[in-house]
Amino acid sequence: MKKLFIFLLIPLLAASTLLAQSEYTTILDRIRKDMIPDAANTARQDKIITSVLMTLQKDGSWADIDYGRDTRDFSAGTHLNRVQTFAQAYINTASTYHRQAALLNGITSALTYWDEKDPQSWNWYHNQIFSPQHLGEILILLEGTSFPKELRGRLLQQMERGDPRKWTGANKLDIATHYIYRACLTANDTLMQLGVSEAFYPIRLTTEEGIQHDYSYQQHGAQLYVYGYGAVFVEGETRIAYYLRGTSYALSGEQLDIFSNFVRNTFLKVRRGKTVDYGTAGRSISRLNALAPGGTANLQKLKELDPGHAQEYEAAIGRNFGKQPASYGVKANHTQYWRSDYATHTRPGYFIGVHGTSPRTAKQENGNDENLKGYYLSDGSYSLNTTGGEYLNIFPVWDWSMIPGTTVPYITNIPIRKAWGFNFGTTPFCGGVSDSLYGAAALDFSDYNTQARKAWFFFDEEVVCLGAGITSTARENIYTTVNQCLLAGKVQKGKQWFTHNGISYYFPSAANVQLSTATQTGDWYSINKNGIKDPQRKEVFKLWIDHGQQPKDASYVYYILPGQDMASYNAKAVSVLQNTADIQAVYHNSLKIWQVVFYKAGTFNNQITVDRPCVLMIRDNKLSIADPTQSDSPVQVSIQLPGMQQPRHITCNMPSGAFAGGTMKYDIR
Repeated sequence: MKKLFIFLLIPLLAASTLLAQSEYTTILDRIRKDMIPDAANTARQDKIITSVLMTLQKDGSWADIDYGRDTRDFSAGTHLNRVQTFAQAYINTASTYHRQAALLNGITSALTYWDEKDPQSWNWYHNQIFSPQHLGEILILLEGTSFPKELRGRLLQQMERGDPRKWTGANKLDIATHYIYRACLTANDTLMQLGVSEAFYPIRLTTEEGIQHDYSYQQHGAQLYVYGYGAVFVEGETRIAYYLRGTSYALSGEQLDIFSNFVRNTFLKVRRGKTVDYGTAGRSISRLNALAPGGTANLQKLKELDPGHAQEYEAAIGRNFGKQPASYGVKANHTQYWRSDYATHTRPGYFIGVHGTSPRTAKQENGNDENLKGYYLSDGSYSLNTTGGEYLNIFPVWDWSMIPGTTVPYITNIPIRKAWGFNFGTTPFCGGVSDSLYGAAALDFSDYNTQARKAWFFFDEEVVCLGAGITSTARENIYTTVNQCLLAGKVQKGKQWFTHNGISYYFPSAANVQLSTATQTGDWYSINKNGIKDPQRKEVFKLWIDHGQQPKDASYVYYILPGQDMASYNAKAVSVLQNTADIQAVYHNSLKIWQVVFYKAGTFNNQITVDRPCVLMIRDNKLSIADPTQSDSPVQVSIQLPGMQQPRHITCNMPSGAFAGGTMKYDIR
């Protein structure tokens, strides 16, 4: 019986082995196909190869490359980039270099030099991610050619660097990717299972780095990074999932659902037209074109991986390429990301993302000599977009003391924070309430010897911005920056309003409002030591409120009115009912929405009483309530609004753990 079992098992094992080998071949073919350029890029690539191949030295190196470890941008990486270009052309039937012996000799010479030199970088990323990934891709391109087997084997050994199990988020995925490459090249199922498991492991909800329970994305600690590292994560996961589709290693089930939700409901949401919210990009804000990542290859792949949402991806492709307006396919939405102290408000006509910090979350980092002036970046800032190009490449000339939305001292010499240092907010009251269509966000700001209670109330045609309790002992003037973006056409001015680029700014009460449309100058090098020093000049629209020096209990009120003409706008649509350091409240007369921020226990207008700090909204007989301090203690609420025959007393049980700070909803009928 035992012999019979073994006899029957042998063909099953053989079939399993053949299936695995077939899948490896399928995956390798897909990777190769993905790396071959189209016809237009093939022609450009061939021209580059002609000149670069001529400069390859006899020992397989290039004279213009510094192979030392201390170069800022790992100059040696250029060597692998060039060899990969050679390998692409060598197997590309459309290339003039297809199967040319001279090119293969050049590839072999260059990779022999790399193997012997084994260039290392001071930055772990290049050693454990960049070099192994590029070597893997080169070897995949050369698989099945007459490339020397012994050299292939030594380069495969060089790829054995980094352990994805020791990392999180995008870094884990990047290392797992070259494990998958190596597994396919060596037909090693154990290695393949490890690589796939680790590659897809970040597709989960976590309180560590990665996708949070509110579907925001964090990397480098509790730091908002939907783009930057988030973009690397989406690109990498999509690419691997596309290579593995239809195989036994395919992404599926709950992990596919989580990934789809994150991409559609966060990653694509914080992008307006061709550009993204600068508050989600981390230190990459200081890189040329960082806000316009371009390319839609990932979305094309996602249409195939997630066919149930193909129309959403197709609409995003149209917006990203500019073939459709920025409003195309955009639906009204409001989201409070309680895990990352971030709120987004989306309408077909505009997008605004508000970014704060608390002791729970870190400010946008600087590191690798990038984002050197982002001192105020996360202090109640917002990105306000209609077309999507409002801030594109403005950053070399930006006045970094006047970041939109902030209330801070105006300083001319921006301090540089410690690289990679986690700089957290100082007060726990940061967050907001949302019913998925409307919402309110608030920040109890206290830093730089300055305090301010700041709140944003989001409707359809208006975003109402309130500030109260503005007090400072700093020597500099305190500015609340309404906006600072690229100048687009003329600015219209009225007695209490300004209109620029389709957005009106209305100031219903007296304020020392200042306007500038001057040309501002600067350079990329000043904010990123990897950038160019060439002077940049751009015309900039800058609007702000000057609170003067050392204000005490100052305040502000202004409305952001995207797409609104002040000549026809109903200035009585919204009533600001209270704006103090304790309570900020508005009522939208048309929508019949109440929104109130309580910074401490108290009573608003003898109508709403709470026993703890909270933000609440009442719409259509529904109470939505959240606790920005993220305590899980209940909030006792009493409500007696006009038209109610008797008060309602509600014990609002607040969410805890990973959901602390989220919104709870109650019927008040």
